[in-house]
Amino acid sequence: MNKALRFIEIMWLGVAAVSSVEIYVNWGTNWQNTIKFSLFLGAGVFMYFLRRRSRLKQTKK
Repeated sequence: MNKALRFIEIMWLGVAAVSSVEIYVNWGTNWQNTIKFSLFLGAGVFMYFLRRRSRLKQTKK
């Protein structure tokens, strides 16, 4: 179970990394995609820390 939770954390970091690359690529040309991927970046980072905190709480029990 702990490995699955760790994998989900890494998946959210992957979403954030892909989103940051897309933001860089679309910065001056397509503002709609830039804003959309900025939201994905924020959600990915937020979910990473949320899942990490929940996994650490679960392993303490």
